[in-house]
Amino acid sequence: MKPHRGMALIMGFAFLALTGCARRVGVEQWVAPMQPSDRVAILDERARQWEGYQAVVHFSGESTKGALRRIRAVVLAAPPDMLRVEALNPFGQSVGLLLFDREQASLWIPSEKAVYTAGRAETLMRQFLGLPIPLETFVTSLAGVVPRKYLKDLKSESKDSVWRVQAQDPSEPWVSTWEFGARPFVLKEIRVVGNSQEITVRYEPPVDLAARSVPERLVFSAEDWRLEVRVDQIQSVKEFQGGAFRVNYPSGLRRIDLDNAGWKGTGL
Repeated sequence: MKPHRGMALIMGFAFLALTGCARRVGVEQWVAPMQPSDRVAILDERARQWEGYQAVVHFSGESTKGALRRIRAVVLAAPPDMLRVEALNPFGQSVGLLLFDREQASLWIPSEKAVYTAGRAETLMRQFLGLPIPLETFVTSLAGVVPRKYLKDLKSESKDSVWRVQAQDPSEPWVSTWEFGARPFVLKEIRVVGNSQEITVRYEPPVDLAARSVPERLVFSAEDWRLEVRVDQIQSVKEFQGGAFRVNYPSGLRRIDLDNAGWKGTGL
């Protein structure tokens, strides 16, 4: 009987040793809550870092009217109001150029031999992407940024582990709300509410702001439309070349004023 008793002791010690080395499951590390002033400081630093950027993205979407096939695009942006989005076919040829600067706003479709223009940016965004996304929302959301002009006068509320901030430009018809996870500090969602429509921008996964992460996948959705943007590459740019947001269109193009053709683009 003694050999059996000795073997039992050895097995018992071995079991205790393995139990001590095993990973403890379900134990979460406690993270101290971040003060609102610290969060605003992180948002301000991030906005400064992404005052200009370039990115390679893929668009795809679907609505009750049809689907937007997966399109690769090169993006140049200088928030809040300068944007160049060039959609490319698999051979690297341009199939659409959306351009905004302080002097012009246009959408060039080479296959149609046409240039679309409009008084408001979201009119052209709807023509290009299917959703009347406010230009500033689109430009800043791709970088996971809250515009600096809002940071001094944010309306905020905290509930459980969620922190929400809201802001509105008095000259624009929409209200924007950013939703963050408090611990860790991540950007989860943006909601833009206008006169007649609500657009939600959801980050998958949420963007870790404290770790200075960048968005990977964004889903823009409205009542009858869903647009997915996958960010393949993105990097900040300190200064763009002089002609980055300018283009000389070829002669013979049709010019179509969207403000005088159907939807007026006077707000969401």
